Amino acid sequence: MGMNFMLIIDIVVLALGAYLVFSGIRYYKKGDVDNMLITAEERARVSDIQGLSKYLMPKSAIFGAFCVVFGIQGVLSDSQKVVFPKAVNAAFLFAFVVVWIIFSYVIRKAKKTYIH
Repeated sequence: MGMNFMLIIDIVVLALGAYLVFSGIRYYKKGDVDNMLITAEERARVSDIQGLSKYLMPKSAIFGAFCVVFGIQGVLSDSQKVVFPKAVNAAFLFAFVVVWIIFSYVIRKAKKTYIH
């Protein structure tokens, strides 16, 4: 994969993170859940949409903030604006995967709890 492709991926991660922060805060205040996180069929089976929002949307915003940080680090690294040691790049990649796995678990747990 070329450097340009990785830069595009970093920008997508950064944009996704910014969106998740924005929507996490917005939907938490509304007591609703973003359609990006649950399907229409799942929404129809939600027993407590405000409870799901209160549980999931702050965690979505936190995950988004991590994505913003990871995206910025990736953009700086792949555009060679900042030369990070390989260990730093590896640590960021590892941390991103760990945070992603945790967030996936949170979504799964939320769906088991609030969608019947």
